[in-house]
Amino acid sequence: MTEVLFSRENGWIPRVIREGGELRLELGAGADANHDPRRFAFPVSEAHLEVIRDDLTRHLLLWSAILPLCEAAGIRGPLDERAAVALLDPILFGAPADVESLFRDMRWDKRRLVAQGADVELLEREQLFDALRSASVLSDWSLVQHYDANRERARRGVRLAPLDEALLRYTGRYLHGGKVPARHPDAVDPALLPEVLRVIATAEEARLPFVRRKRAWRRIEEAVEHAVRRAYPDLVDDAVRTVSFLMCSEGRR
Repeated sequence: MTEVLFSRENGWIPRVIREGGELRLELGAGADANHDPRRFAFPVSEAHLEVIRDDLTRHLLLWSAILPLCEAAGIRGPLDERAAVALLDPILFGAPADVESLFRDMRWDKRRLVAQGADVELLEREQLFDALRSASVLSDWSLVQHYDANRERARRGVRLAPLDEALLRYTGRYLHGGKVPARHPDAVDPALLPEVLRVIATAEEARLPFVRRKRAWRRIEEAVEHAVRRAYPDLVDDAVRTVSFLMCSEGRR
């Protein structure tokens, strides 16, 4: 018989159970061959339970450190219990500086902490305890979408200014670069919306001579990009192209 001794509001966060008279940390992670979540568990002590119950930050850090071990187990392999148990004392009882040093030398799931509301800039600087001051038990995967989108742009060397970001939000392509653009004025900071609309007006004016011609996509694209870059030379390519894509898509309707 399994008795739940401690769990948080978010059912994905590891919980402490008593099973066969033994305390165990249990969590769902990964998937089996049928794509159903797998359950993993390993032994913990009363002292571990006390910290897990009282300290959300350390509980979340432990979760992020255990998840790669679950991933390594694959669809049917066992959890490396020795490795999991070896993480307990250093993460739950270690001084913050020692915990952060440990994380610099091991695999851990950063995106999981982003989903819990960790401060991304502090997280990237490996100031884990400061980063998790803003964390919550509730997961928000839209934060991870933003994180992933920004990491991909950083990988390509793209740094967005406020107007660049506003244009991508206006077209709905801030998070999903492959998405067909549309107009989403409500997604833009009201303070930036007038400037966004001026950029769009510049693009619309450049598009007008071509909208009635067949197979004019490339001509619209070239005309819009030229006009927008001339009027707004500081815009990054991502922003210019999302505006030209919007004009081309609308020009075919």
